[in-house]
Amino acid sequence: MNVKLSVDGQDGRLIAQSTGIRDLRTAGDRQLQLYDRSAEYGRDGRPGMDAPRSIPGSAAGHLSVQIDESPEIKGGIRATVIASQSSHELPSFVDIPVGRDLLLTAIGGNGEDGMNGEDGVDGRDGADGVDASEASEATVLTVAMAASPLSPIFYDYSEKANRPGSAGHGGNGGDGGNGGTIEILVHEDQAHLLMAVKWDLSGGKGGQAGSHGRPGGGGRGGKGGKGHTWKQCVGYDYTCTSRCVGGDTTSSLTRYKPAADIRRALELARTGAQMVTGNNTALVTQAATRLQELRSPDANAKPDGSRQEYSSLYSLALTDFDVEDENGDGIFEPGEHLFIRRITIQNSGGMPSPTRPIQLSMVESDWFKPVFGREGWAFLPSIREGSSVTIDGPIKVRIREQEEYEIPEIGALFICREVIHLNAVMPWLEREIPNFEFDKVVEIRYPCELRNFQALATVAQGSQSKLSFEVYNHGGISIGPRGYNSRIVEVDVSFPAAFGELESEPGQWRESVTITPGEIRGGAGLVLKRQLRVHSHAQGYQHVAAIFKLYLGKPNRRRADGKFELNLVHVVEIKMQVSDHYIIHPDASFLLVTNSETGGERAQSIRRFINNSLGMEIDTWNISLYAGLNYRDQYSGAWENILSKYHGRTIIFLGNEFSFFGQGRKTIFDICDPEVIATAAANNTNLLFLDTPDFEPHQELISEIFFWPSQPISHMRANIIQSHQFNNVPDFVTAVTQQNQYHNLSHERYAITLSKKRHRVISPRPATLARKVAKQLRQKLPTERFLITFHESSPIDIIAIAGVSQHNSMAALERGTAQAHTADTSASDGLPRAEAYMIVEAIALHHRITLLRNTVAGSASNGNVVALRSQFAIEALTTSLIQTTHRELEMMLHKAPWPDTLLPSNPSKYSLEELKALFASHLPALHAIIFHPQASEPAVAVNDNVLLVLTYALAATRPQSKRQIAARVLTPTHNRRQRAHALLRAGITMLLRNEGFTENQISEFFTTASQVHSLSNRTKRNTSAAVLRMVAGLTKKIEHAVVRGKQDVTDLVRSSSYLAPEDWDSKAAAAMERSRRVTEEANEAWRIRERMLVS
Repeated sequence: MNVKLSVDGQDGRLIAQSTGIRDLRTAGDRQLQLYDRSAEYGRDGRPGMDAPRSIPGSAAGHLSVQIDESPEIKGGIRATVIASQSSHELPSFVDIPVGRDLLLTAIGGNGEDGMNGEDGVDGRDGADGVDASEASEATVLTVAMAASPLSPIFYDYSEKANRPGSAGHGGNGGDGGNGGTIEILVHEDQAHLLMAVKWDLSGGKGGQAGSHGRPGGGGRGGKGGKGHTWKQCVGYDYTCTSRCVGGDTTSSLTRYKPAADIRRALELARTGAQMVTGNNTALVTQAATRLQELRSPDANAKPDGSRQEYSSLYSLALTDFDVEDENGDGIFEPGEHLFIRRITIQNSGGMPSPTRPIQLSMVESDWFKPVFGREGWAFLPSIREGSSVTIDGPIKVRIREQEEYEIPEIGALFICREVIHLNAVMPWLEREIPNFEFDKVVEIRYPCELRNFQALATVAQGSQSKLSFEVYNHGGISIGPRGYNSRIVEVDVSFPAAFGELESEPGQWRESVTITPGEIRGGAGLVLKRQLRVHSHAQGYQHVAAIFKLYLGKPNRRRADGKFELNLVHVVEIKMQVSDHYIIHPDASFLLVTNSETGGERAQSIRRFINNSLGMEIDTWNISLYAGLNYRDQYSGAWENILSKYHGRTIIFLGNEFSFFGQGRKTIFDICDPEVIATAAANNTNLLFLDTPDFEPHQELISEIFFWPSQPISHMRANIIQSHQFNNVPDFVTAVTQQNQYHNLSHERYAITLSKKRHRVISPRPATLARKVAKQLRQKLPTERFLITFHESSPIDIIAIAGVSQHNSMAALERGTAQAHTADTSASDGLPRAEAYMIVEAIALHHRITLLRNTVAGSASNGNVVALRSQFAIEALTTSLIQTTHRELEMMLHKAPWPDTLLPSNPSKYSLEELKALFASHLPALHAIIFHPQASEPAVAVNDNVLLVLTYALAATRPQSKRQIAARVLTPTHNRRQRAHALLRAGITMLLRNEGFTENQISEFFTTASQVHSLSNRTKRNTSAAVLRMVAGLTKKIEHAVVRGKQDVTDLVRSSSYLAPEDWDSKAAAAMERSRRVTEEANEAWRIRERMLVS
């Protein structure tokens, strides 16, 4: 709220009222009236008068005041009126209380708003027409003119129509008055008081414009004249007397008196304006003269009595300052002081700043606390106008210490950024000077931190390894007991006693040790090392942590005993995994590959299920303990890959991410050499990837190793052995069919040299021939998958490479959700059901079939075979074989051509050996079940689980859709699905006979088996859907999750295909490059491991 002294001008509206000019108009004075409605006027309407000119506002006056400190109010100011020229009288002085401002105004008056224009006068009614006589006809009526220029006008024997009056123009608003002059006098040593003085010299506002009047309306039309009749005698000279024409024919014209002279009203308005301004001409002239001399509202009286005038008030702004720490290390640390120096102030005003010292200080914040006394202040000198000054200060500020609750969490480094502000207080007024917004951000931290830790992510039971870390000094000077910044630096290292101990001195081992480093140079680090020994009895697959705590002596703070008080400035936790050593079991069916982030329960649940539910052995290899999959043979010293020891068995990989020897975060897909995986797959090794966060790496690995084109085509063609070279496709198909009966074809390479057709003038393109061969192989060998290309130097040489056998499982299962791990897993020994099922499915095919034939829940029918020990395991085993045989039949029957001669039309007439050859060539999984070695032993009875697998296999060969039902009717012969059903029926019949079944029992089996499938029931017709429901029910997952939650090799490579030669060579080069990179990274990891191990 301000205390105001004013010499403002008067508004034009008030001037008009005071002179009476507006009152005359509203009182109905005829001299000022725009027109006289009572006077007569012509038939045409009169125009409305324009509005008179508005009265301008008057100019403001002059004010001269003296500013001093108030003798009555401490912190207040007194304003003494030296001179004033205004319409009202001001007090001789006023005292302004503390916290309020003095407002001086010399504002011009506002102009009067413009007047509205008068409306036009309506036209009079039209004259009546003249009656008819014997000598003339009657005239038509006169139509009065309307306001619109488009109104009709009739001139038929009548006068002109009567016109309306036009509208008057609205007036402009009056001009605002000019601002006045203000003179402020102040002694030089009290110029600081001007901070509380404000003024306003603005001119008045112009008035708003008036609106125009409305035009007058037209008069009504006159009446027409009356008709006249008379008599006339024929044959007589009739003389009319003066009485012949009756009635008064005279007429009178009524005229309106003219309107008052407009110029008279305007002249009177001018006279009123001169009455306001004309009497004050001398005053206005005098003010203008003084304004010209002073040219400013500010003046400064000097002590010697002289006067100095300035263009404007001073204006101070903070533009820069520097911040320095107390001990000179360049680090702003909790508990120490900082100094604000080289403070720069700019005076952009038109007069010097006050001579009385202005106090500068720091604004208190969360971390910055002021120091009381003169150390925490600085004072500004008087600064000339338009210049700046830099003062050294300094202003001392304390950085508060950390509270206990502010100690960072483990692993976090304390860094805080705080803004430092300055303010300036004007003396006497005790007001902060504005425009001091400049600030700086100061980073608060400790000079030392722990970093560059080197420790093995996984340590083995009974092992001894190194711990290495660095204490880094961010400061610019050395720190430590013997450093320039003489302070204590301590590091405490601890390790859980149940798992291991640390070496404190040579030969001495403790749970925790304290390290006191010496001098640490500025901007450098000091590397410290200790040894860790893990107990041989420590529990495996447990995560433990070595805790590192860095303590630093408080700056300039010693206790009574002379020792430094310590701050805990950094805590780091280095997690390690204690792992079991790799122990090989000769009869192990599984290898579990773990990593440094595998938890104890995770590894134990997998091993427990395999040991307890499946009754099998499993070995464990920790990829983080041994720096990869390679190891050095203890006898030969040669490098070998651990996977090579498990060919023909099952390898389970955990696909989660983990840190790998300083090479960043990796997964097992980054560690596996594709050549090693391809070799394992070619040797009937099943691969299962659990905890897979993304299926894309698995897809890339399968794409690389499924066919393993490890060489360019030119090299591969030269290395194909003679027995794998053929002259035509039929010979190649026959050879592959025969070879399937004896061993796996995975990654075998073949060449088919096609002879040129003599009757063809133009030979087909090599790519066309290669695609044609791929199509033939899809039809003749539907359960095999080949990659086909051609040799460019010899276009008719077709190259074929066999893919991994369909028996091999190389599946990936998505990472389970938290809900999946909390579901009921009691039936699967604590392992999620989906993972347990996938482990069962990953067992080698021949091993699964042997288990199925020989095992009953809780017991074994054959003493040489370990029994499955849980009902879930038996159900999973049975379901997995149903799914395997169903997938095999789907591949056989998918897009089968017609007519088809792949299978015989009447296989019941085939001998045992002929049936064996057919099943081995086209249905190897069913061949392994039907012609199992135990099938020829009547003492070993086939159990219901084997019969259930065969039942669903029969159902898969029946029509699965309405289209297939129609095809069965329309093409009763040469139909592959019907022939497959006949072949399977013949094989099962032979199996049951060997098992001692009678013909009635065999017939009863087929009758029971036919009930699983129904042509009329849609639900029972689709065997794929039935198998999917079976898997979903067993794993307690929805069908969508069963399909989308895993990825197998059959989902990625379904049949034989063509690959262009350039793509083949590119694929081979990429595979070899990846193999080289993986080998190089594994070697580097091994070197790091050897460097960190003590024993």
